[in-house]
Amino acid sequence: MLKRIGRFLLLFPTVLLAGEIRFVASVDRTEAGLGEPVILTLVVEGEELGQIANPKLPALPDFNIGGTSTSQSTSIQMAGGKSVRRQLINFIYTLYPRSVGESVIGPCELEFGGEVYKTNPISINVLKSGTAPSQPKSPLPSTGGEVPEGDLKLSATTNRKSVYQGEQVIVEYTLYTRLRLADMSLGELPSFNGFWVEPIFDAQRIEFKRRTIDGVLYDYCQLKKTALFPVTSGQLRISPMKLNIAVLQSPRDFFDFFGTTKTMVLESAPLFITVIPLPTENRPGEFTGGVGEFSITSSLDRDLSDAAEPINLTVRIAGSGNIKLLEKPAIPDIPGVKILNPEIKESVRFADNRFQGYKEFNYPLIPQTDGEHIVPAIKIAFFNPKARRYETVETSTLKFTATQTASAVELAQTGGLKVTGSDIRYIKPDVLHLANQRMSAGWWLLFPYTFAFVMIGLSLLYRRHQSRLLSDRAYARKVRSSRLLKSRLNEARRHLVKNREKEFHAALSRVLLGYIGDRYNLEVGALTNESIIEALRDREIEEDKIAELEYLLAQCDMRFSPDTKCDDPGVLYEKAKKLISRL
Repeated sequence: MLKRIGRFLLLFPTVLLAGEIRFVASVDRTEAGLGEPVILTLVVEGEELGQIANPKLPALPDFNIGGTSTSQSTSIQMAGGKSVRRQLINFIYTLYPRSVGESVIGPCELEFGGEVYKTNPISINVLKSGTAPSQPKSPLPSTGGEVPEGDLKLSATTNRKSVYQGEQVIVEYTLYTRLRLADMSLGELPSFNGFWVEPIFDAQRIEFKRRTIDGVLYDYCQLKKTALFPVTSGQLRISPMKLNIAVLQSPRDFFDFFGTTKTMVLESAPLFITVIPLPTENRPGEFTGGVGEFSITSSLDRDLSDAAEPINLTVRIAGSGNIKLLEKPAIPDIPGVKILNPEIKESVRFADNRFQGYKEFNYPLIPQTDGEHIVPAIKIAFFNPKARRYETVETSTLKFTATQTASAVELAQTGGLKVTGSDIRYIKPDVLHLANQRMSAGWWLLFPYTFAFVMIGLSLLYRRHQSRLLSDRAYARKVRSSRLLKSRLNEARRHLVKNREKEFHAALSRVLLGYIGDRYNLEVGALTNESIIEALRDREIEEDKIAELEYLLAQCDMRFSPDTKCDDPGVLYEKAKKLISRL
């Protein structure tokens, strides 16, 4: 009986007080099935906490850490005629038990103000999978699935859990909410290691729709939809997507005019795809890597070649599946015909929830002898995942006629030129009557030649510049950075003139992050401010410039805390311009 009471009390915060700091630990359940998530929440609460380090977790040999998230809220209360600023920070960890039996989460530690705070240990009774009693789950962090839990959730879903190597699988990321969101930005994109990726949809702006799930009305927005084609076998892991979200909180009392903003990192669950290797038994020699359903056709652009003129053989493979991964089919030898390497074209589109299209291989055929030439049937094999077997398809035979091939070959071998008659020109014997043939020209005749060479040089430089813009993404971003910087600065200036501070801080943040991303080829949308600072240090940027950038970004982020006073916007604007000129 005492043991049950002790486990029940663990569901409530275990408080360690020292001055104004409250550091507590709690779990959403004390009994869990093997492999079921246990949500550990560490809460730090106090006045004027400022920047606080992450708590230190104990050794967790009995658990796997599946994901982490944080949330923070700030409030200002009036007491004795003074304003008191209190902060509440939640550090949330998803733990997965590794073995059946009694498992212990040891004391967690927090260093603050020169002191160390600790929580009490928590015991978890781990049962066999499926035998744990049903208990309410914490709405954060999200754990994946079709139906959301709680008021805010980032859902990661896939239409298949097990596929063959090369078979299509679709992954979708959707945000569900019943809360008022103040701001949202991408924290981290999922990684698709081991897959060929074909984007289907990426949200350019957030547009919410409404849906009722189990009688509850949610606002939802699809963020990303991607088709994946595994290129290796085994169990592949897709890492979570992370969002930085600010949620508007209702006012707590009469003096809390504007309410508070709670910031958090929302994380989807990782996805696991089991990839079955393609069978090696009975694999045809004509297999070209296709997984899906395909057909093959062939055609000639004409049926007559005169003087060894090339004829184009077009082989088209059409259908649905991993079209872009198809390799060129083998063309059987054609006696008396030279077969050159093909030119490849492809076209794919997403329809009926799968990728469809074609891939064309255009082979030039050059006759070496006269007469009728037969193009044999061309075969390819592919793996049909629905039928779970290899299938082979082939084209029909084609033929064409070649004429005057021998003369064309002879002309090519001699260079195409025969000299007949005499090529001797007699020298005039009367030397005394030879006119002076020396020619002289003014210097002005050199100007057109000089101008022509200069124009050729400039055109070559411009062509190299255009080619590099298309092939070198970092160079292209660096070239366009000045133009984009000017438009972003103008936007920030307009908000500054109209005294719209929140919009100004957001625009100034875009100015700094956009210029840094373009100047140093960084994907700032998928990085935190700390990651950006570390990336600049790796590029050996001076510390005074990094410190100035870190300060300006911190000032811009203060727009999410209504109670925090930022520096004068005009001063921030001028500091940003000076920093950019130094970078």
